[in-house]
Amino acid sequence: MTPPPTALRQAEEIYRRVAFDTFAQDLKMGLNLGFCRTFAVPEIARVLTATGRMTRHTRARAKATGELMYRMFRHGLDGEEGERTVTALKCLHAPWAISDDAYRYVLACFDLAPMRWCAAYAWRAPTDAERDASHTFYLALAERMGIPDVPPDRREFEAWTEDFERAHFTFTPEAHVLWAATRDLLAGRVPGVLGPLAGSAADSLLDEGLRRALGVGRPAMPVRAATHAALRLRAATGRARRRIRGSHRPAGMSMVQ
Repeated sequence: MTPPPTALRQAEEIYRRVAFDTFAQDLKMGLNLGFCRTFAVPEIARVLTATGRMTRHTRARAKATGELMYRMFRHGLDGEEGERTVTALKCLHAPWAISDDAYRYVLACFDLAPMRWCAAYAWRAPTDAERDASHTFYLALAERMGIPDVPPDRREFEAWTEDFERAHFTFTPEAHVLWAATRDLLAGRVPGVLGPLAGSAADSLLDEGLRRALGVGRPAMPVRAATHAALRLRAATGRARRRIRGSHRPAGMSMVQ
């Protein structure tokens, strides 16, 4: 089901504000964690390791993917720039035999995981309008990428995703290698106060099912507690900063820069 053009434009504007202002840093973290969730699906892990780029040139691969995604966020899916970016994404995936279910799951990880992260650790939780805008954006991307049968209702998509993870999350050596390659990138995004615990803090961001699939041991309780306390402190600091910004902004001025 393709969103109507007006609904898509409205969703793109809301999501653009989410990506570049409201949750700028948190959305990046959520997108990174969402991508890591895909490692737990053997079919996807095999594709990601087959190219060698994710394990040998991890930072460059992550940067290239991020640039493509944020180009779509900034310019939208239609128009010259949007169409060029979608074509680049399609060409990137064209050499690989990837099932429709796997494509749907990758889409879910980019759509849903960042919103869950923001709900848990951002300065405020996303609104229903922001969550719906995310889903509308990715629903339209699915149509342009030729990914069929994505539920038009985000709650149905959430339920489908949970069922898919229960059925498919499995430990593989490929998943473990992929996490080892990307762990330092996530560790670099945890609050700096954690210092030398950053690697274990990154492990603490994984839920139990994902840890098992990636072959990651459960971090010690003090590390988990320190990680979540640091993230809550970061969220509180963000709320205070937003209040200060708001008190100095003339009424009606947009926060979008």
